[in-house]
Amino acid sequence: MAKKENSKDKKLKALLSDLSSADAKKQLAAVKSLKVHGNETVIDPLLETYISTDDERLKLEITDLLNTLKSASVPPVIAKALMNKKYAGIRQMLLASIWNSGLDYNDHLREIISAASQGDMMEALECITIIENIEGTLTEDQLFEPILVLKEYLVQNRDEQSPKMDMLKEIALILQQRNDAL
Repeated sequence: MAKKENSKDKKLKALLSDLSSADAKKQLAAVKSLKVHGNETVIDPLLETYISTDDERLKLEITDLLNTLKSASVPPVIAKALMNKKYAGIRQMLLASIWNSGLDYNDHLREIISAASQGDMMEALECITIIENIEGTLTEDQLFEPILVLKEYLVQNRDEQSPKMDMLKEIALILQQRNDAL
């Protein structure tokens, strides 16, 4: 078993090396292979590549990979990336990957709400899509912090009139209704 793990680690290291290569073809091939051989540890290198490249095909491949991730180990990594200022420019893409992946992000609603409140209207739109598509029952613990973060933001910016604020108010209403239903 240790030999098999070692082989997987070597394959992953080789793919990450190709991903950081200056050769666009190698990078593209690496992303395609990471769809099969990758795990949550490749997310940060993928995001680094995404923000550092001008190659639209490469960006599309990375976006596609993030949208189709199916491992339960992914949500904490994406949630952490949402809070990383370095990735602020790609928060909308990260938020879209959340609802596209269909993974359970219920324990990461605070990060999602924070990203939406720090971002622009499009990030708020992605957030409302995530919130509207949450399946199942949320616990009081899962709702408490996101509601608190959102209400704090809304109070601090109460004089702002914008589509983003309208969406954030709608998100607050949805979360509050879910909380009241508990």
